[in-house]
Amino acid sequence: MGMRFVLFVCIGMRVIYGLQFCGYRQNRDVSQRMGRWDPPSSRPEKNAKIALNDLRREINAVESGALLADERSKIVELPRGATGIEWGSDLSFVGVYIRALEEGGAAYATGLVDEGDQLVAINGTAAYMLSFDEVMSLLGREAPTIRLEFFSGSRDQLLTVAGIEQTPISQELTVTVLDNDRVIARLPAQRGANLRDVLVQAGIDLYQGSSAYLNCRGKQLCGTCIIDVQQGANYTNRKSNDEFSTLNLQNTAPSCRLSCVTFLYGDITVSLRPERSGFIGAATSGSAW
Repeated sequence: MGMRFVLFVCIGMRVIYGLQFCGYRQNRDVSQRMGRWDPPSSRPEKNAKIALNDLRREINAVESGALLADERSKIVELPRGATGIEWGSDLSFVGVYIRALEEGGAAYATGLVDEGDQLVAINGTAAYMLSFDEVMSLLGREAPTIRLEFFSGSRDQLLTVAGIEQTPISQELTVTVLDNDRVIARLPAQRGANLRDVLVQAGIDLYQGSSAYLNCRGKQLCGTCIIDVQQGANYTNRKSNDEFSTLNLQNTAPSCRLSCVTFLYGDITVSLRPERSGFIGAATSGSAW
């Protein structure tokens, strides 16, 4: 009886070991086949976690008063007039972004904003479709502390998030040139072109008297390349203080521009050699012709 029991136990253990070994071989073969032929399995739980975190950031943005429900939106509170931000805009002067941060300034100290961030809102008022001048005016008249919302991304990305449909911008434009109220040329140009360059390259004489020979050749020194913008002034960059002073000294019409500092991003009509008087030259160079 004792020997039979021992034999039974030994046979049983051998059978169990054999089954386990076969199961191990089978599992190993399946594992090897999967590793050899099947692509790595995705981790849906990880993707779901990422999506949940994004949703939480969007909810936090909305709860904090952000205009945009997007994880790239952020709000900072800064002292008015001492933000430590140098603002920038493109040639259209619509929409404002952080061109540079003053190291150690109020915005820099927050650690939340970076150069290139787009301005979305000022104290809850949407600012991303306002002109540069409108934004500056709004920044200047708000309370001592201003609440600014920024978007980390390009302007195109901002407009997409805001749901604003963007139409393709043509890179081609036309400069219509008048002389004594008569059209003398229609010149093709590229978006962003310099007006003086377009006129000079087409052989258009835009100077008066001796300034045709004594001008600064577009180096922004002499203040003599004046034209009168008849149509399309809104398709040019804004006047700088220096340009405004130079034109004011020569008693020109408000529609006049210095062609050497005028850049184009739409069709424009200009008149050559407008009337002027007084000091003839640049406000900063001291030149006079």
